[in-house]
Amino acid sequence: MTLYETLFVVHPEKGPRIKEFIEKFKKVIEGQDGSVTNIDEWGARDLAYRIEKQARGYYTLLRYNASGKAVDELERNLKLTDGILRYLTVRADPDTPTISPSAPRPYVDDPRRGGDDPRRGGGDDPRRGSDDPRRGGDEGAAKAEPSA
Repeated sequence: MTLYETLFVVHPEKGPRIKEFIEKFKKVIEGQDGSVTNIDEWGARDLAYRIEKQARGYYTLLRYNASGKAVDELERNLKLTDGILRYLTVRADPDTPTISPSAPRPYVDDPRRGGDDPRRGGGDDPRRGSDDPRRGGDEGAAKAEPSA
């Protein structure tokens, strides 16, 4: 059996029925000799772009061990179920943990991730020179010539 993840987005008007959808899809996987290992409900979230004139949707992630045949059957059911806006299935790496977007993220002080960003009150940005007017200081002041 291979580990898969399926993320599906439910129409916001069908959101209260999300438990029914989860149970239905869980039965489809188990009916094909698969086993659901994790169900992560992300809840109502904004969509990146409108789908069927909707700007929000209920996100749910299913993580399960199954055969390719079970994935085909699950995707067929997702396609036929009224109220599913989008879905995506990927083969997952068993060594990589699933991190929920609703879980708190640890603070990382990494300059590549903006951890020391001067726009947020952080340290100095080495890309800006000392004569950069955006840094404050003595704007418009004449520079001193080095004496020889």
